[in-house]
Amino acid sequence: MDEQYFKIQLEDGTEQQCRTIMTFDSEEHSYVLYSLVDEDGNDSEEVSALRFELDENGEMTNFSSLETESEWEMVDEVLNTLIAEFGDGEEDFFTISDENGEEVVCEVIHRFELEEFDKSYIFYTFADQEEIGEIFAASYIAGDKGEVQDLLPIETDEEWDKVEQELQTLNQK
Repeated sequence: MDEQYFKIQLEDGTEQQCRTIMTFDSEEHSYVLYSLVDEDGNDSEEVSALRFELDENGEMTNFSSLETESEWEMVDEVLNTLIAEFGDGEEDFFTISDENGEEVVCEVIHRFELEEFDKSYIFYTFADQEEIGEIFAASYIAGDKGEVQDLLPIETDEEWDKVEQELQTLNQK
């Protein structure tokens, strides 16, 4: 399949070249996932989304921003599915330093959000084990590709209670 490109007009009136990653439809609208293309033809690593319509020639037109939280959630779910299906899997591994300063590769077992704390969390284990051994939990900051960029401590008993509930739910599956 040939790569598809389109242009959008920026707020300052200039045009920006974009590369289509994927288009999809909901019951109400059509969406495009795209990356920006610089003057040298290189894609940015960031993926964005817009609504669009098709003109009489089948070309994308009438681009508009996503308006609702539910739209963003749907697009985020499509993007996460795309990454899970076709990604290289590197976002499921990260490196930490142990108490001796040695680097240890860790594997993400599960990611989840707790809206009441407005944070993202992971359960992870050491990647060099044949079976899942000890499971660790942390809040984390995600990088551009969803990778674990920084681990943060879980700070309160209330937060720990919610994290443990998530682990119990996982163990029941």
